[in-house]
Amino acid sequence: MTSRRKSTYVSLLMAAPKLIDLHRDDERFQLLIANDIASATGSLDYTAPDRLLGRVNNDLTGVDQSATSAEGLLAIVEKALTHRMVQQRDAFEVNGAFELTIQTRNIGQVYDRTGAQLDIRVRRSSHEKLPDPAGLEDLRRTLVLLADAITSTGAQRVQVGGGAHLSVAFALGIAMPSSRIGHLEVVDQRSETWASGPEAAVPASPALTFDVTASQAAPSASERPRVAVYVDLLATQSDSAWDRYLDERCATLAAYGVIRARQRGLINPSKAGALASEIAGLIRQLSGAYSNARVDLLLAVPFGLAVLIGRLSNTLRIRLFEWDDTDEEGPDMRAQYVPCLEVRAGATAGPISAVLLPRCYPSGV
Repeated sequence: MTSRRKSTYVSLLMAAPKLIDLHRDDERFQLLIANDIASATGSLDYTAPDRLLGRVNNDLTGVDQSATSAEGLLAIVEKALTHRMVQQRDAFEVNGAFELTIQTRNIGQVYDRTGAQLDIRVRRSSHEKLPDPAGLEDLRRTLVLLADAITSTGAQRVQVGGGAHLSVAFALGIAMPSSRIGHLEVVDQRSETWASGPEAAVPASPALTFDVTASQAAPSASERPRVAVYVDLLATQSDSAWDRYLDERCATLAAYGVIRARQRGLINPSKAGALASEIAGLIRQLSGAYSNARVDLLLAVPFGLAVLIGRLSNTLRIRLFEWDDTDEEGPDMRAQYVPCLEVRAGATAGPISAVLLPRCYPSGV
């Protein structure tokens, strides 16, 4: 037995009696067991937990147990989430909203709980700028459960708090499309509210500019075209990573465009819904103009706006990038946009279709 596994086993021996007492005495607590021990026939050995813990009453045999395969662990998460939603029904009725928080930069621990109905924590990365690839894989497998969990409560309004890498923020939004979640708002770190608009639409008097360039790349009949959109709404303009992206990938694009505010400056959160609707509408227009092209999306926007844009991006196939300036070697020292996630609203396997960030990304580690 490895030292890490031995430590886990000792911790389990110490905690198990109290966990079992909670399971027996408090209906708010649900005990679920991940079991990686097979019986002689190859099926799950449901007697193993009692045997390993030295319990003679066999009271864990009837506890819900799942294998430690990817499917088994997902089943445990789904059962725990369903139980959590049932236990939180009274809170929904009092608050009038489903509250959830997300963080990709915090260490997940009991002290990080916020009082929300759901706290989503993606394991913290060792990389200075990029999210953790294994954490993104966990998110890919489980984010498919979110919309059903919310709608099962009957909540008509969702309030998002916290903070995350922009690719994760966008994926969170796409997991809660306007077709399923009636009203969504993001509360930022300054307690400002960013409320979503109802649909993707370009207004008669646009607040944004969209400069599009058609590429000279020859189209391929064997694959769907790809376009790129850079959304730059930060107070200070910095295009070096976008320029590097074009230098490296322009030959693969049918077209590319830049979305910017007509007047650069800090975004008023009260305008967020209209801006998100316009941005999503412009992205959809460009994709539609090139045979429903796949979209490379490079975001330089506040966290709240990334969530709101994602929520309105149904039907689009999008590859999300993260900004990284940690590369200290090589011929090109400019910051870069790194492929991180592929997302698509409404996909049966979940909104995240693939994690693109490699497990051993070299820069900044």
